[in-house]
Amino acid sequence: MTQSTLPTFELIYFPIHGRAEMLRLTFALGQAPFTDVAVTDWATLKPQMPLGQLPVLKETHGDKSCLIPQSGAIIRHLGRVLNLYGQTEIEHTVVDYVLETAMDWRAKFMPVAYARMFGTAQELVDKYWSEGLDHHLRVMEKLLASPSKSGPWFAGESPTIADVAVWETIDSNLTKRADLLDRYPTLRAFYDRFAAIPSVAAHLSSRRPSEHRQA
Repeated sequence: MTQSTLPTFELIYFPIHGRAEMLRLTFALGQAPFTDVAVTDWATLKPQMPLGQLPVLKETHGDKSCLIPQSGAIIRHLGRVLNLYGQTEIEHTVVDYVLETAMDWRAKFMPVAYARMFGTAQELVDKYWSEGLDHHLRVMEKLLASPSKSGPWFAGESPTIADVAVWETIDSNLTKRADLLDRYPTLRAFYDRFAAIPSVAAHLSSRRPSEHRQA
């Protein structure tokens, strides 16, 4: 779709980064306008949502709207609509497995990031920082350097939703451990390169602070 034929997008989520920040970054990368709807009265809104959870993307075409739940479904949908899913079937598949790998990493990080909310045992938090994090970083560096692809991005010559998901997961971890990329120069270069994309840089310059950032 061209910019002139894009539907109207509303991203419905709480006023935090959470599961919606990678979606906001996807809009930024795709240079697609959207309304960031900050939910403050969840009790009232919850029954109106398809699965009773957030984030939800409201997409409007003319006088018809649909509500899309589940962050994984939303980012893939936006990847297709905004042409951020790769150009070939092989690239589509690479995007999928890199995205799934980033989601797996994020699932390990969430009980650490929200340790008080999750009631995560301190030994599990410590193990994540001493062992788990390096494992995920090594995996991502290996995927980024794969000899089976060309180009500086995870799926090839152009950034995709896979790059969005990896970048946002790294970024969330960096808010708690600013030195975590010191031993991973390839990932550091990727992180800086993505952040320097003009439309992404514009989003980063104006976004709300992360709830993960250390005081």
